[in-house]
Amino acid sequence: MVDLPYDDLTDALRLADWLELYALLSPDKNSSRGDLESALRTASLHELDEFEEIETKILDVFTEIEQRAKSAGDGYPFEFDYQGILSLRKHNWECCAEYVFCLCLSYLPLSNTRSAPKLFEAVSRIALERYLAGRSVGFGAPRHDMPSSFEDAMKELCGRMGEGEFRLQSTLNRQDDTVDLIAWKDFADGHPSKVMIFGQCGAGRNWNEKLGDLQPEEWLRQWITGFVSPIPLKSFFTPYRIDPDRWDFYGRKAGILFDRCRIAYWASRYSNFDRRPIIDWTQAFLSQL
Repeated sequence: MVDLPYDDLTDALRLADWLELYALLSPDKNSSRGDLESALRTASLHELDEFEEIETKILDVFTEIEQRAKSAGDGYPFEFDYQGILSLRKHNWECCAEYVFCLCLSYLPLSNTRSAPKLFEAVSRIALERYLAGRSVGFGAPRHDMPSSFEDAMKELCGRMGEGEFRLQSTLNRQDDTVDLIAWKDFADGHPSKVMIFGQCGAGRNWNEKLGDLQPEEWLRQWITGFVSPIPLKSFFTPYRIDPDRWDFYGRKAGILFDRCRIAYWASRYSNFDRRPIIDWTQAFLSQL
């Protein structure tokens, strides 16, 4: 069975993650308030050693679970009842693969996996595309659906967007220059002057250290000439849940902030998305626990 997050037993977000993973791995596909209480009392590491503290923390955890269900909507794979039982819907998490993938990815140190960051970029791109109801490209290196070289990728990007021309600078060598995702919403005429969003992904536990890296206006001025549309909005994607008390702070730095639930909400609405790679990765992860 999955271990408690012993590095911080007071973190309601990570305890909620543990409760969800416990439900995924249990033979009956559920977990409960009693499971969490028993685990916390067994751990008893001077962090939560009073009855009132444990009860308060459990309440915080289930408040977080309620917020996840609201925020992820149909993309949330669990349901819970007044008795404090969290159950996997239909005993099948694959219908909400995006959420479970992000849950597993955030519980595992990123250094332990190689393929997951690109899979996370793919899920994030779909979420951004559905949110904007437009078109999108994955631009983060290494690229799979666009040319591998930065110059060729930039030229193709300008063609797809219908915006400007690549500014060649032979003395600068870049892979993606902090841009992982780009989405835009075309008009029927195909002309410039439209809404665009640039995105950056942060799948590791240091994601909050990257919030200010992406600067769309500077990026455009550096690499594209003749750009017509307004400066793109910036966005940031992370598989983690974010402390509500820090949401405003992070949001001001990130632009449009996509956490696990927002990603799951929008990505789950794209029926043509090939979910098999993230399902396979998630199954392999769960089999190791």
